[in-house]
Amino acid sequence: MIMRYALFYLAMAGCCAAQAGGPLLLTHDGQPKAAIVISQAAPETVRFAAEELRLHIEKITGASLPVVTDDRQVQGNRILVGESARTRVLGLPGRGFGMQEYLIRFMPGSLVLMGKDKDRTDTGGRQLLRDQGRFGRALRFDGKSVLRLPETEFEDARGTMEAWVWLPAEKQAASHGTILRIDGVSPWTYHIVQGDIGTSRISYLTYDGSQVRAVSSGELAEGWHHVAATYDAAASRIELRIDGQSQGTAPYVQTACKGSALGVGGLPSGESSVGNPFVGLIDEVRLSGTARSFSGGPPEKPCTPDSRTVLLLHLDEPDGQPADSAAEGRGTPPPDLFGENGTLYAVCDFLERFCDVRWYAPGDIGCVLPHKKTLKVSGRDIRRAPAMVHRWITPTPLFMPGPPVRIPEREVLLWKHRMRIGGEPFWVSHSFYGYYERFLKEHPDWFAQGYPGQPPQMCYTHPGFIERAVRDARDYFDGKGAASGAAAMGDVFGLVPMDNMSWCRCERCRPLYNATQQSNPQFNNGKASDCIFSFVSRVAAEVGKTHPGKRIGVLAYSDYAYYPEKAGLPDNVAAQLCLHTRNWWCPSMEANDRKVLREWRERGPERPLYLWLYYNFPALNATYDNYRYFPGFFAHTAVKQMKLYRQAGIRGIFMEHSSEFSQTFLMDQLEFYVTLKLADNPRLDGNRLIVEFFRRYYGAAARSMQALYEAIEETFSNPAHYPPDIRTSPAHQHQNARLAWEWLGTEERMTRYADLMAHARAAARTPEEKERVGLFEKGIWDYMLEGRQEYMRKKG
Repeated sequence: MIMRYALFYLAMAGCCAAQAGGPLLLTHDGQPKAAIVISQAAPETVRFAAEELRLHIEKITGASLPVVTDDRQVQGNRILVGESARTRVLGLPGRGFGMQEYLIRFMPGSLVLMGKDKDRTDTGGRQLLRDQGRFGRALRFDGKSVLRLPETEFEDARGTMEAWVWLPAEKQAASHGTILRIDGVSPWTYHIVQGDIGTSRISYLTYDGSQVRAVSSGELAEGWHHVAATYDAAASRIELRIDGQSQGTAPYVQTACKGSALGVGGLPSGESSVGNPFVGLIDEVRLSGTARSFSGGPPEKPCTPDSRTVLLLHLDEPDGQPADSAAEGRGTPPPDLFGENGTLYAVCDFLERFCDVRWYAPGDIGCVLPHKKTLKVSGRDIRRAPAMVHRWITPTPLFMPGPPVRIPEREVLLWKHRMRIGGEPFWVSHSFYGYYERFLKEHPDWFAQGYPGQPPQMCYTHPGFIERAVRDARDYFDGKGAASGAAAMGDVFGLVPMDNMSWCRCERCRPLYNATQQSNPQFNNGKASDCIFSFVSRVAAEVGKTHPGKRIGVLAYSDYAYYPEKAGLPDNVAAQLCLHTRNWWCPSMEANDRKVLREWRERGPERPLYLWLYYNFPALNATYDNYRYFPGFFAHTAVKQMKLYRQAGIRGIFMEHSSEFSQTFLMDQLEFYVTLKLADNPRLDGNRLIVEFFRRYYGAAARSMQALYEAIEETFSNPAHYPPDIRTSPAHQHQNARLAWEWLGTEERMTRYADLMAHARAAARTPEEKERVGLFEKGIWDYMLEGRQEYMRKKG
């Protein structure tokens, strides 16, 4: 928690004040010699940044710097975090900050860490609405917003999910309406309290990975109802109570939801469309680590936290992020990754540059920093913003050393902030799956023609469909939210086909397919580029007339990866290119990726370009084909690729990664690190980052661990280690079990890798070094051994 001191004096102010150009003393012999100063009205992102600074300095020195507000007098050295009365007196920042921009400034007696800041609640892209609640205020859900809470400390062995819920007279329409929802992984499981579609009933459902069990109420009257769902694995029982009365029980098998995020009012999502949105009011949300009985009826006043309260939201704030009344001692919650977090960026950059801190993985085991009781800092002023404005990874759980051991969500979120993941809101993906429910019955002609059963695609030349897409985009930009199934975020509305290549066969569409591309054996090609981008062009042109400054987002993917030959694209179209960069061991795939990147940049020199990078190979193939794969290490190739992207003026990157397909974070650890560091600052030497990673992360075991990683990397990334037909094939290629363990992980190589693993294990000295080597051994090396042994057994 932020500590407020009425007056903070330094015993030796004369010794501590930095002279112009001299070092600023922050701690001496384990004692604080400076105070962190924030504004009385500091937004949560600044308060969080101040806590991050205090925490890391304490880890380095053992000294806890006091955090004080700018209405308090401070003598001695100051660290001014965020805008405050003091920074305004100093005339800082001068000209206003641009997007994600921040300042690090050294001054006599002061260090300034500030940037562009703006709180934004994770509500699915819309501001949370308030209304009169059961007690005080409540959240009002209109089907277009959702509250996501990543820090719940949810226990799935025994507990209670409850809330006061106001049901409108109208029945829940279009879909089930999520009131409270927790989703787990490995396997996928959940707890859901929802309003049932087409009724005024409320149900409680649990799913243990194999079977759904549910309890439902009868029809409920308009108005407030207390809803409580209890579960107990030891008793094998779930129960739903409405207004204190039991609605029935069902068996319960423990889920994998421990520590997962909570969604209130809809599916938790960073996108602007809300899954299963609830319509009504929600008040007094409480999660408990015990199965409460409610034998005396529902609570008739706001609850107070007790020893079994996991989370408690009174929801009485006039606006902004709701406070957790059970969170005493947890500190300020991390801000939204896609908010303006300039001051936090300043703090993270300062800790890296001037305090020698590194974050190589989530959690304490991934944090590397020096240990010294006296900390002095000095340097040149820095004013900058990240080079790529958008930096993102698939928002799925991360595993280490591997499944089912999931890294706690808070640790993942902290690591994302420290690595500056987030930035500009941007999300483009398959956009029209919601159209089946919305329009298939009344407008079947809007869908792909020539197929039996449910059409696999839309008809991208149909005037009615085009008009509807224009209206959906305008509605989104008018603040009405994104329709079900849409992919939209920030100032970009996506138009992307379904994820298949079964195109419409009507007379309008067929002439637009490129005949010369039909034999292209690459996954990324131009077979349907003219058809898809003619549609995009028509929608974008119409939207541009009414919403200048807004953009239509597209993917360059599969049959529409190539720039169109005939269709022109308006300037308000932003494109995200899907590249198989982890598969550059296949020469034809590298050549094709380069072609896609080159043509999109040359044909639109000023067009905003983003990248969707397939860091999820070969994990995806191994998951679908049920084999253990040869690790796809390629950090040195990623360094070269980042230079190429920077030269092409790429605006942002998204990495679809291995953990999405239930693989260890360690498969992507170094690749994540160099990619994100170079996305932030392309002036860094990527190859030096790699050397530093091994030296600092593995310490005495660095030489053996680097040799092991680079031996695996060279085997995976070098085309010479693959069959001749792959090296010369014009087609795209992916790893399979035969390639993994007959061509890459051969017996001779595995013997050499085993020697390096043994040397690393023997060389590790400190507990941290031993733990990190042990994590790699369990998450990567044991996985490789099992993979080869399994393959050889099957081969016989």
